Amino acid sequence: MEQTIFSGDLTLSIDAGQLVLCGELDRANGAALLQWLQDAPPLGVLALGELEIADGVACTHALNAVRLMRDRVERLQLEQAPQALAHNLYRTGMLLDGTIELVAMREDEAYG
Repeated sequence: MEQTIFSGDLTLSIDAGQLVLCGELDRANGAALLQWLQDAPPLGVLALGELEIADGVACTHALNAVRLMRDRVERLQLEQAPQALAHNLYRTGMLLDGTIELVAMREDEAYG
């Protein structure tokens, strides 16, 4: 298992072909995550059960991260996505073509 810490608040690891994000995604570490994903291997599962999204900018970073990952695989599975992320995936039409599967979406309180 490879583990990387972007800041004191966000940790990612690759375990059994899935990307696991833990901690709080914010403006600063969200930009670092997108940079890291540019060179990351294709991964078909994004585990988000331990991820918190700090605000709207962080949610935009999360959407862009999902888009980057989806573009590298035939189908991307999001496990326990925060409600704000799942809602914005729906609002932007990213769920329409069936290339993103939501599994056990969380029902969180709104950010901000």
